[in-house]
Amino acid sequence: MLLPAVQLPFELQEVGYLSGAHRSDRKERQQEANRAAFERSGATVRVEYAFFVFLASFAAQNPVHLQISYAPYRLLFKHPFETSHGIREGTDSIFIRLEENGITGYGEVTLPPYLKEKPQDVVDQLLGTALAGVNSKEGLATHLNAPEAWNDHQQGCRAGLHMALTDLIGKEQQISIGQLLNIDNTKSYRVLMTIGITPVPRVAEQLQELPKSDFLKVKMNGPGSIPMLREVLKNDQRPVFIDGNQGMLSVLEVLDVCRVAGERLVGLEQPFAVKDVVLQQELQRLLSVCIYGDEAIWGVNDLERTPGTFGGVNIKLMKCGGLDRAKAMTDLAAESGLKVMLGCMSESSLGCTAMAHLAGAADLLDLDGPSLIKNDPFEGMRMKNGKLVMPEAPGIGANLKAELEFKRICA
Repeated sequence: MLLPAVQLPFELQEVGYLSGAHRSDRKERQQEANRAAFERSGATVRVEYAFFVFLASFAAQNPVHLQISYAPYRLLFKHPFETSHGIREGTDSIFIRLEENGITGYGEVTLPPYLKEKPQDVVDQLLGTALAGVNSKEGLATHLNAPEAWNDHQQGCRAGLHMALTDLIGKEQQISIGQLLNIDNTKSYRVLMTIGITPVPRVAEQLQELPKSDFLKVKMNGPGSIPMLREVLKNDQRPVFIDGNQGMLSVLEVLDVCRVAGERLVGLEQPFAVKDVVLQQELQRLLSVCIYGDEAIWGVNDLERTPGTFGGVNIKLMKCGGLDRAKAMTDLAAESGLKVMLGCMSESSLGCTAMAHLAGAADLLDLDGPSLIKNDPFEGMRMKNGKLVMPEAPGIGANLKAELEFKRICA
């Protein structure tokens, strides 16, 4: 069932959260009246605010009981996945389901063990008093937009709830998340596939299993990974992107790696620890390729100190707290002259497909989680001849294909 179109103030229409098919044909005097009202109020419309006003407007006209459920799940890698953070065989996840009027929206929270936010923290948040009385989209939108409800170590939970809510709204309105977020898909991006830190004898085998892509991301842990890098270069012809995950200790170490990669090097990511700002700034001055910040950049506020330290940013839903905030970060990065990579925490096809709707705002896509795991419970985006193919269904466009044991939250 389609939700009825709502009359948004002029500035909220300008932000673009209603597709053309859902915008009313306004008379000029009504547009001027709306504009004048906002100018008198001195309101400043931010992406996050506009999005939730949009959701709340729909919810206010459709007071239907919203059901919230969650399902713990462990995503398993095809091969043990190693970075400088350590080695793991899988990643614990919490999948979230919202139901209303027979329509279902899904969200995902996938948390590698090195993050401070843990799966039990997500469950505690979902079962806590703050969500106890939430039984509508309006109530959930208000909760998601309350700054006091979310600290820095609860961004995954917020991202999962927001993902499910946008999926539900998109399905109800029969539009994609990209349309809902008003993403311009004219920008050209490159796709990455990743090989973790791998014993040299197994490099060729794992490379053969990876889908085609524009670039190959190579996880490294300092100069000790150089033999692996040489094996990668011998067995694969793609340009390489080096991801240090904070594992490098000096500028000289990084320069040694760059010399081995040679002309095939197209970029680097977070070579040094977050605290080593001076090393990072020195390295960026010495290299012509772009260096992207990952662990050092979580949300919009972190972008303010990025220019001069990094030339780009790796945006991830589990770090920033949701699709709305990811969109705000891509906008600010563009204004600041920073390149954008859309990344993941090895999420399933659900989380990666959700993020892929922002591809039109990115330079690089590192959304290869579905290619690395063997028990993906969803199906959505796919790779064909090295290119990303998005589903045409409304909402996120990812479909549940496995039996998940959802537990309902009683509101």
